[in-house]
Amino acid sequence: MQHLGLLFTLALLGVNLWGLMLAAGLYWRNRWFAFAAGPILVVTAVYAIECHHGLGPSLPWLGLVSSLASVSLIAASVTPWQPAWAGARGATLLARWREEFAPRRLVSCFGIAAAVFLYALLWRFTAPDIDGSSEKIADFSYICSYYTGATIPVPDVWFYPYLSTQYYSFQHYGAALMGRVLGLPPGTAYNLGLCLLVSLGGTAFSGAVFMAARKAWVRALVIAGFVIGGTGVTLLVHATDSDVQPWTSMRFIGSAQMDKPGIGQWLHDYNYKFTVKDPEGKAHPLELPGEIFSYVVFLGDYHAPLSGYYLLGISTMAMLLWSRSGLLRYPVIAGATLTWTLLANTWVLPLQGLAVASWLALNYRDARRLVPAVAAGAAGVWMLAWVYISQFTASAAGYNVALKLVPWNEHTPPILFGLFFLPTLALMTLGFFSGAPQGRRLALLWLGFLVFSEYFYVKDIYSGMYDRFNTTLKWWPWISAGALMTLGPLVLEQSRRRWVRWAGFVFCFYPCLYVYDLWRPLHERSADAFGAMEGTQFLTREEFPRLMLGRLKVEPVGVCIERPEKEGGFTNSAVIPLFAGQRMWLGWYGHELLWRGFREDIRRRHDRLMLFYDGGIEDAGTWLSSQGIDYVLWYRSGDTDELWEKVNRTVGPQYVWVDILTYPENHRRVGFWRRAPAHARSAAP
Repeated sequence: MQHLGLLFTLALLGVNLWGLMLAAGLYWRNRWFAFAAGPILVVTAVYAIECHHGLGPSLPWLGLVSSLASVSLIAASVTPWQPAWAGARGATLLARWREEFAPRRLVSCFGIAAAVFLYALLWRFTAPDIDGSSEKIADFSYICSYYTGATIPVPDVWFYPYLSTQYYSFQHYGAALMGRVLGLPPGTAYNLGLCLLVSLGGTAFSGAVFMAARKAWVRALVIAGFVIGGTGVTLLVHATDSDVQPWTSMRFIGSAQMDKPGIGQWLHDYNYKFTVKDPEGKAHPLELPGEIFSYVVFLGDYHAPLSGYYLLGISTMAMLLWSRSGLLRYPVIAGATLTWTLLANTWVLPLQGLAVASWLALNYRDARRLVPAVAAGAAGVWMLAWVYISQFTASAAGYNVALKLVPWNEHTPPILFGLFFLPTLALMTLGFFSGAPQGRRLALLWLGFLVFSEYFYVKDIYSGMYDRFNTTLKWWPWISAGALMTLGPLVLEQSRRRWVRWAGFVFCFYPCLYVYDLWRPLHERSADAFGAMEGTQFLTREEFPRLMLGRLKVEPVGVCIERPEKEGGFTNSAVIPLFAGQRMWLGWYGHELLWRGFREDIRRRHDRLMLFYDGGIEDAGTWLSSQGIDYVLWYRSGDTDELWEKVNRTVGPQYVWVDILTYPENHRRVGFWRRAPAHARSAAP
């Protein structure tokens, strides 16, 4: 029955996506573009409303309206009905719309969207846990914050009573909106939202490729290189590392072991010629990762780079469609991607801005038309999201983030740079030799982006060996994807020289061998959580967390605390209240420190919780009540019977114990202290 419900949800989601495409296609008359742009346009519209008035945590009425409207549009697109009031011009426009969006013409678009969605679903369905192995729980916290349905900026469910203003979380809002509309648990919204965003990114990329290439094999090869392709060291790592994992080629510059004799040892020694010293004087190689699209899909983090690929594809299609139609509606969307990038993946805003600026420079003869249209698109989305942007930019101002020149001793080791970017550099070189003016321009453009990434970086809180870590992590995959999307079709199909086309085939096919590195963990995965799309299986397989989760789901919404981890992040903690629809006084304190400019009160909160759970706070009930805490959870491995006695003496009479289960033989118990009715406050929003 669980899987039957999932199938129904997917069918409903598909109908609504079809309807959104048809609605967008009434104005943007291209099926690829309308399919990609429709969802983000609607999400932006609802986001604008909720910036002034939250619509609440549950929106089934919106799902009903959207589904009925979608079915109506689908019926209108496949029937010959002509409204009498439309007139001759309306009838002509309707006929063109039906021609572009006829079901037979949607096969390739829908086929690729479904294939990429199902590919992402394969990863999430076989391992759907939203656990602490990476950034999943942190990303999940933003989805849960938006699940409150409060006015934006919404309350931060990980840091009561503050608002969530510190992160570029637009894509998380989109996942939460989908879940609220379809009536999904937040964990299911995370997993399906990730699959949908992967599908939209893959379809936007494919739309640009379909516009640039006509041959089916060219399209298939380039799209495969994006969806399952690796880096330039995809095969090399098997000669340098004894234990190759999917991350090995992503973290090749810095983290790869390079422990095999021969070329592995030689590259290891070469890497250590380019080091920086820590405050203690110890030398470390530079950490310069690049996590590409295929790896992010494998990892399962609902992280910002996914939006970067999606917006890159939309903006590229907008530019191509402008060159073909001359309609200003497309440059408007190209401009809108600038503000969407600020909202969803701020790290690549410099690159997205450079891409749009380069396009404007190339079309300088039409600048009087293009510049106002681009500015209007950027300003339009900015004004719609102004309530959040104003607070987000104010919060970010305190982080001292700035675009800076790369220090002389932190440039990428040249050989490792060439190996990592081998397919990208090869496509650029082939573009120069393609004999096509467009090939030379594109090669020069992406070469410029690579040079820019080597001489500029975004300075954040990291330093030393990690100085450029976040910049290369997000910039390099974006550049590689853009080069593949634009240069791949040109080199394979439009080059005048045969050897260029053959070489292009080799360098587009070579990264696809990364599928072997992906297949191994997929094949070896445990089936314990198979199909549990709510993402809680890693918790519910143990009795105490399962009981706590079930009970918190039926309790009134409030603020929780639990025994914190010393590590401050990347642990299976601070998540049960999120799955249960509750809020937390403090989540992963390491992440909250990072997001909020290393405020001292966050560290003090963590220390205070550690002291409290060790029974070290006298009259703890008064302190808990003053902090607005409703539930004190007791279920973790460190919550012993001896400590329970100490804590229980300190929290009364303001808090009363609610026992869920106690084992009489060893007095192990699971339950929580709830704020007593006489001291209760209104439920948290």
